[in-house]
Amino acid sequence: MKNFIKRLEAFWKQRADKREATKEKRFKRRYRVYQVGFFMMIGIFGFTIYANYDYLVFRILIANNYVFTDALDQLYSQHILAENRQSFHRDFDRVVISVVTDALTDINNDRFTYLYAPQEIQHVRVTDRGVAQRVTVEALNEDTVYLFIPNISRTTRAFVYEHKHYMAQYSNLVLDLRGNYGGWLMDAHRIASLFTPQDAVISIEDTRMNLFTRTITSSGDQFFNFDNIVILQDRTTASAAEVLILALREHTPNVTTIGYRTVGKGIGQVTIPLTGGYAVRATVINVLGPRGESIHLIGIYPDIPADPYVDMLEQALAIF
Repeated sequence: MKNFIKRLEAFWKQRADKREATKEKRFKRRYRVYQVGFFMMIGIFGFTIYANYDYLVFRILIANNYVFTDALDQLYSQHILAENRQSFHRDFDRVVISVVTDALTDINNDRFTYLYAPQEIQHVRVTDRGVAQRVTVEALNEDTVYLFIPNISRTTRAFVYEHKHYMAQYSNLVLDLRGNYGGWLMDAHRIASLFTPQDAVISIEDTRMNLFTRTITSSGDQFFNFDNIVILQDRTTASAAEVLILALREHTPNVTTIGYRTVGKGIGQVTIPLTGGYAVRATVINVLGPRGESIHLIGIYPDIPADPYVDMLEQALAIF
């Protein structure tokens, strides 16, 4: 009996020793992981300081030590709205962004790359929502439905989707894109998908980094099957609205455009939020048509030029 108890005690001691050894191994592994992570963070931090050394020195030198503060006041006032001013140091990055984007605009006439102040962002959002509320659909006669899209946005895209069954009852469509300055490319792709076959190329987004270059294809089965589509365009039709025109002309039969040459904005922007409610917007995409064609600064010429003596809508109805 004593031998049995001894063996049992030895067994449990052995198991306890194994557990302790396992715990110790786990602790050492975790310690090594934390140690490697810590040194990696130190390395990344050191590399970041090294990579940005020139800028950091310049920032401290100017924002914190430049003696002609009146000149700084003038510079900051030119690039940041007065009500947003905090301090030379905290606003320095925003001033630099504004200076660089303004210079690019002067050099390249790129008015789409700039720094947004917080109140400017809000103003743009309110304006876009107000414009989108003008979206309209109505029957012109028993065979023809009229759709006016004032901009390309989530609101107008949702409107088209909500009314697609009503519109599909008609044989002909007049799509009015006059005055449509564009908007969100993603919403243009979604609207175009209602008109185009599945996997049809809607547009190509070409970027300097191949990782972000992509071909946009129709996301679902074609919903609309109009006998005829007439698109109204003018000299202010631009950007995402032009993407929509190119996609329909390429993949939808019996499409006719009437009006004037469009703006020719074949570029796209990305807006990235910054601290303090700011945002920076930059042109980073060449937006190409389904065949890889660029309309930038060229525009889209209409199939039928507008007759200055005839209402464009009357011209459209005469086609059906």
